[in-house]
Amino acid sequence: MVAQLSSTHKDRIARELKEVGLTRFGKMKFAVRYLPNIIHEDEHIGGIVYGRYRTGPGLLSLIEGMLIATDKRVVFLDHKPGYTNIDEVTYDVVSGVEMSSVAFMYAVKLHTKVKDYSIRFANAKCAKVFAAYVEGRRLKTLASQLD
Repeated sequence: MVAQLSSTHKDRIARELKEVGLTRFGKMKFAVRYLPNIIHEDEHIGGIVYGRYRTGPGLLSLIEGMLIATDKRVVFLDHKPGYTNIDEVTYDVVSGVEMSSVAFMYAVKLHTKVKDYSIRFANAKCAKVFAAYVEGRRLKTLASQLD
């Protein structure tokens, strides 16, 4: 049985997504509408980057996905009707974030000890906010491990 989500939870997530640069186009993504189901009540979104990721060779292997950085973890999400793929990593396994741009499109690669996640054709503002947030959380995690 799926738990009923409160409207305040959904509203908070919508507000946080707007604060990190989610556009009107981004709000239409199936995965964005699914976020209230995977973001916990005590978890806050600090960055999101959405675009296309590669599942194999060829142009048809580029499909929609997103990375969501929260105060507790980074989530990779690919959600479509009838299909959901979720990976999550904590900041102690994040090695870094790589960002590149061509014209007005950005690519973001999240390096982890487990796997690398690459999102292409990303919104510039979202990419910059996501990368800055992840690097900040990563440095806090490293500092706390040294104490």
